This record gives sequence, C-alpha cells and structure tokens, in this order.
Amino acid sequence: MNRRSFVIQSFAAAAVLGSGVLASAQTAPAAAANAKPAPGTEPKRNRPLDGTLVWDFVKAGHGNLPKVKEMLAAEPMLINSMWDWGAGDWETAIGGASHVGSREVALHLLDSGARFDAFCAAMLGEAEVVTTMLRVHPAIANARGPHGYTLLYHAGYAGDVALAEAVSANITVAIRARHFNQALQSSVARGHTDLVAYLLDHGVDDPNSKNFQGKTTLDVALAKNFDAIAKLLRAHGAVTTG
Repeated sequence: MNRRSFVIQSFAAAAVLGSGVLASAQTAPAAAANAKPAPGTEPKRNRPLDGTLVWDFVKAGHGNLPKVKEMLAAEPMLINSMWDWGAGDWETAIGGASHVGSREVALHLLDSGARFDAFCAAMLGEAEVVTTMLRVHPAIANARGPHGYTLLYHAGYAGDVALAEAVSANITVAIRARHFNQALQSSVARGHTDLVAYLLDHGVDDPNSKNFQGKTTLDVALAKNFDAIAKLLRAHGAVTTG
C-alpha cells in the first residue's frame, strides 16, 4: 500500500485529529514543571523545547525546506511543536507550510512524522481525505487554521473545483463570503482559472480583498501574467492598488 492510500484509508476509518505538543517562549509554572504524575499514568517528561528554537522552526516551515531539514536533523522533537503568535493563535511548521501553499515542505514534514490535518489535506488536494472528514463532522468547513486562514482558502491552492464545492456546501451562510474572499487569494496566486471563476460566481463579495502583502487579487494576477484570471477579476469589479 502506498503512502497516499494509507492516509486516505486511515481517515476513512476514523477522522481523528491528535493533540499537539505545545511549546513557546513562556516557561511552565514551577509547580507544574515539578509535578510528578501517578506511577504508570504519564510518560516521562523532558524539559520544554527552547522557545526561540520553536519560533525558528515554525518560521522555516513557511517555505524554507533546507532549514527545516537542518533543524529536524538536530532536534527531531521539533516536528509537532507549536508557536503561539498571540491570543492562542497556535501554529506548527506544517500549519505554516499549508497556509502558504508550500507542498514540498508539507510533504517532507509528513514524511518526518508531522500530524496530518484537514487544512494540509486541502492544500495538497487530497479530496477524499477532506470529504471523509466533512462527512464525519461537517462543521470542519467552518474551522479556521493559523492566522484565521480557512479550509476553503487552503483548498484554493489545490485548484480542485469539486473539492471547493464540497467544502463550501458546509460553510455557515453568515460567514460564507469571508471564506470565499480568502480562497480567491490562494486560487489566484496559483493561477487556477476554473476555481477563480467558481468562487467569483458563488460567494465572493469583495474581489479586492488584500493578501498579507497588501496586494489585491488583480495585483497578483497581473504580476504573474494570468491574463484570463485578470479578465475575470475585472469583470467582477477588481482593481489594482496602483
């Protein structure tokens, strides 16, 4: 059985998300750090990972594959560590790879033991995994990943219209437009003309929402010479920042 088939069958059997290893620059309270669990109930606890190390690894997960490989070779337990950007905005390296659409980094992290979730599956275009999870728990469509990026946004990187339809069918009506506006950014960035057309016709209410660089979707399309997408965007009222 190849790795992809194993992953899909595993999710079909039970769409379960594991809890994570949390690490940040903050040190656990002394009482908690010194607490001793009852014999046989907990694994041996080691010292928390250094916060700066976790910070660097999560940042590297956003597209720096050589750095990810280097850091994992030195400290394998970084693989599922998390950084808190503030107010509980926890992110793993694979979460970063997923929301920037770094397929290469995400696949390496999975091969190294990173936990697989719906956001990563959507970015990778694993439609069977995502639809299985939606069937088990439809509210996953409304979940928000690191920095508030939605499941539909992650699916935008894959360019699969059927996958986007499966996700959008389960999005709460009141927040539907926000999810579509986000997904327009990722689908435009990858040049997925058919998905851009679907999003514009079925939920986008602001074709001029800006990405993290302050660029509109039309800015991105023009910079990448995606002429067909630029034409679609202009037809729906998109403008540039210039």
